[in-house]
Amino acid sequence: MHLDNILRAQGKFYVLEKPVSRPKSNSPEEEFTQYFKYMADESDVMSILIFSISSEFADRLRDKSCHEVVKDIESQLGFYRHTGKLLIMKEILSLKLKKDQSVKDHLMEMRRLFKCLTRLGYKMTQEELVYLMWYSLPKEICDTAGAYMKEPKTDVAALHEDILASLEPKPAPADLMDTDWIDELGDLSCPECGSKDICEHSMNIDQIEMVYPMLQGFTRRKTLRKDRSNLRVGEGTPLTAEAVGSYSLSLPSGLVLELENCYYIPIMIKNVLSFDLLVDQVNLQDNSSEIYHISKRSKDIEDQTYLWHCRLGHINKKRIELLLKGGFLGTFDYKPFDNCESCLSGKMTKQPFNKENEMATDLLEIIHTDVCGPFSHVARGGYRYFITFTDDFSRYGYVYLMRHKSESFERFREFQNEVQNQLGRKIKFLRSDHGGEYLSDEFDNHLMECGIVSQLTPPYTPQMNGVSERRNRTLLDMGLALETASHILNRAPTKSVEKTPYELWKEKFLSSGNTRKDVDLQVVDEENTTPIVEPEIQHENVEPQSEPIEEVQTQDLRRSSRVRQEPDRYLGFLVSQDSGDLNEPTSYGKAMSGSESEQWQEAMKAEMQSMYDNQVWELTDLPQHSRAVGRKWVFKKKTDMDGNVHTFKARLVAKGFMQTHAFLNGKLTEDVYMEQPEGFIDPKNPNKVCKLLKSIYGLKQASRSWNLHFDERIKEFGFAKSEFEPCVYTKFNGSIVTFLVLYVDDILLIGNDVPTLQSVKSWLSKCFQMKHLGEAAYILGIKIYRNRSKRLIGLSQSTYIDKILKKFRMDESKKGFIPMQHGIVLSKTQCPASSQDQDKMKSVPYASAIGSIMYAMLCTRPDVAYSVSVTSRYQQNPGEPHWVDVKNILKYLRRTKDLFLVFGGSEDEISVNGYSDATFQTDRDDFRSQSGYVFTLNGGAISWKSSKQDTIADSTTEAEYIAASDAAKEAVWLRNFLSDLRVVASVSRPIDIFCDNSGAVAQAKEPREHHKSRHVLRKYHLIREIIGRGDVRICKIPTEENVADPLTKPLARVKHEAHASSIGMQYLDA
Repeated sequence: MHLDNILRAQGKFYVLEKPVSRPKSNSPEEEFTQYFKYMADESDVMSILIFSISSEFADRLRDKSCHEVVKDIESQLGFYRHTGKLLIMKEILSLKLKKDQSVKDHLMEMRRLFKCLTRLGYKMTQEELVYLMWYSLPKEICDTAGAYMKEPKTDVAALHEDILASLEPKPAPADLMDTDWIDELGDLSCPECGSKDICEHSMNIDQIEMVYPMLQGFTRRKTLRKDRSNLRVGEGTPLTAEAVGSYSLSLPSGLVLELENCYYIPIMIKNVLSFDLLVDQVNLQDNSSEIYHISKRSKDIEDQTYLWHCRLGHINKKRIELLLKGGFLGTFDYKPFDNCESCLSGKMTKQPFNKENEMATDLLEIIHTDVCGPFSHVARGGYRYFITFTDDFSRYGYVYLMRHKSESFERFREFQNEVQNQLGRKIKFLRSDHGGEYLSDEFDNHLMECGIVSQLTPPYTPQMNGVSERRNRTLLDMGLALETASHILNRAPTKSVEKTPYELWKEKFLSSGNTRKDVDLQVVDEENTTPIVEPEIQHENVEPQSEPIEEVQTQDLRRSSRVRQEPDRYLGFLVSQDSGDLNEPTSYGKAMSGSESEQWQEAMKAEMQSMYDNQVWELTDLPQHSRAVGRKWVFKKKTDMDGNVHTFKARLVAKGFMQTHAFLNGKLTEDVYMEQPEGFIDPKNPNKVCKLLKSIYGLKQASRSWNLHFDERIKEFGFAKSEFEPCVYTKFNGSIVTFLVLYVDDILLIGNDVPTLQSVKSWLSKCFQMKHLGEAAYILGIKIYRNRSKRLIGLSQSTYIDKILKKFRMDESKKGFIPMQHGIVLSKTQCPASSQDQDKMKSVPYASAIGSIMYAMLCTRPDVAYSVSVTSRYQQNPGEPHWVDVKNILKYLRRTKDLFLVFGGSEDEISVNGYSDATFQTDRDDFRSQSGYVFTLNGGAISWKSSKQDTIADSTTEAEYIAASDAAKEAVWLRNFLSDLRVVASVSRPIDIFCDNSGAVAQAKEPREHHKSRHVLRKYHLIREIIGRGDVRICKIPTEENVADPLTKPLARVKHEAHASSIGMQYLDA
């Protein structure tokens, strides 16, 4: 209820209309009575007003009368009312019906905006509102609704109802035809004489241009008189068809539809088509989107020879004949085909020189190279150039996409390192043109150092570099499809050599299994899925194989109904050695059909043997009313610190859980049944299920069951769990100290006595099946560096950083000097506001990049903590400036990926020091400050944090005080944890926390209250108690020496690098 209605109901609205002055002393008593009543009513109205408006206005209006208050509010809000009208009108004019929005919701939104305008005092006629509503609807709906209405509507509510009614589906009787608009056929005219009237030509019926009836409710009578037909449309309006005939409808795509039984109705303005009859005649496919794209259908190719010619990128007939003779294309009758029209139009070039060049006699003897570009259309990823390297002996070629020509040298070094390491041979000659990319001093010096002779062709003679020029012509203008074309060329024979380049290069037999475009198949497991099929992809059913197998033998791959899935970047055929990825299979079928199937078979056998040894299950019949959980193989390649694969791991997990490790030792307290593993189904009991006796990864009980079991067994050996870190176990025996750190099912042992460590490993081997990896050098993506002579330990994540750089295509970006530019301020105002901008940013992997960087930040990179803290606030709706800052972090990591977090040095005593800092109101959205702290152990950071404060601080001293309080709580935990480890003697003394704000230091030390700090939340005063009981000691430090400074703000390069070095970020010769 509005305020004016309340006051009118109470009879007090007159107080707001005009003030009443105090009567004179000689005035009648009635005036005094009215005046006192007015004052009492004004007091009530003022109370209502004060509680009805914001405190901002209330504080300024307390000493004014009600009439003055209303006038003041009207003057203050006048501007906002005017602005509101403009904004709402702008929104109305820009509001259009969205693709995924219902018409009803759209119309309701329009009417809501109309009401908002009315409330703001903007009066519009009903006719104007109707025009605006029509303007917001697409043409298709306007046409449908217009045909439905008997007369134009001038009332918004009536128009709303008629539009919704026209779009409601109506059941039609048997003699009615459901119809829909498809296209306008053009003017009605006779094809012979051009007359728009009925003429003698048009009455012959052969070429009459006419229409199918198509409006909803259209009926056709069954009785026809000669060439006339009585029809009804809309609400029953009768029409007469003057003639009946056929019509050839030519579509823009080139497809011609032959329409039969077309009716000629001169009185109709538009041409219409019957959807049902159109489906019957042209065989349209049903479409849930209700939008039908009629396009020219490709003709089925019965000639297998021509089909393979097209499939293999239009290679010549001789190459197809060679592949057929070699058995690469299966068996079919080779039939010479006529000249291909596409080949004739696309392969006309200058004739090459007649003189034969001397060919190489071995791999890598001569390498042909050329750069092609730039192209007018930029490929996805920003690529405008490509460079090719082709071996003269085998004609095997490599292609690399480039954004700039200047990348040519780096691409050559990448190519050189790969092929020389793989083939064990050296490049002898590099043949290229006189392009500037091959003439740089850097390129020339590198060739001289490697002993490679550069063969430069004469200017303007591309024929002299024919190998590269010929390959470039084949690959030209194909963007990311270059690699697809290169793949085909490497598997097709050439005129120069008898075998295919693939056979000579890889020294293995070529199979045609990967030459089809639909090579990447995903076997669908038995679960409820809704397949999404692209129109050009056809379904295919393959009968399953049912060969009996032994229990420990892997069975043949069984293929059932499946969904085709587009491979990543349409390059599913690339093997791992070409792409550089680990290429881990995601299903049992992919593992068995890949080139590494033997390694995966051995890994699965080892996993199954472990299952049998641990007696994880027993085969049994599935009880009635019980359901067996699914199972799935998870495949993982273990790598060393340099990214080289050293172990193939296969884990059996409960279906639906994708963890890569299994717990085989935790005992279960309830009955759980699981399907038999793929590849290891018991041939004698194929219908039985596995009754789990112990937990397996994927079950909800698995993690807890494993942890309880491990805790029980390790305590039997004398270990005690730390009270302050549940994953750390300690054991003390005099001066002998042993620590056990547990991460899921990976164990790290630390101690000062080797025999004791050996006894612990022996005990664990008796309790669990274990694999000893030796001295720790690489764990959880972290490289461990030791230098015992210098008493140093370093941690680095260079390999992990390389992976995330490659993941987000920043491995070739410029190198940044700082993680965030000094002076850059991010805010929510930079977030996209329009749906178009939001859709554009949805394709940006913003949250994934933040998460990947955050793991490095939490482990070894405190120098990027502030930038990660700031950019992570906008994951819900990131804008372009936010994404630019995330890329700046990745550029900085690329330059500093080899940094180590170093601990140790010449100090005799292990000591812990803390630093806290805050920057006042760094967040422009809510004016909150940024806190940061870092604790170092002998020069290296062991704990750090950069975060936005929970409350608004009204001064720098308060912000620093809040940051110091957070640091003090962390110091208490560190002191307790290190005391529990008994190796850091200095923690018996208070831990020093250094702060660069004198006011915050004094406020933390002094227990008395001050009027400037009375509003500070009580929880932040905990630091006083912590200092009082001797856990920490807070000290003043100059700002230049506060190493927590980069955790609260972006700094210039010199300061940033100095502070990073002070917390242990150093380069080492690992």
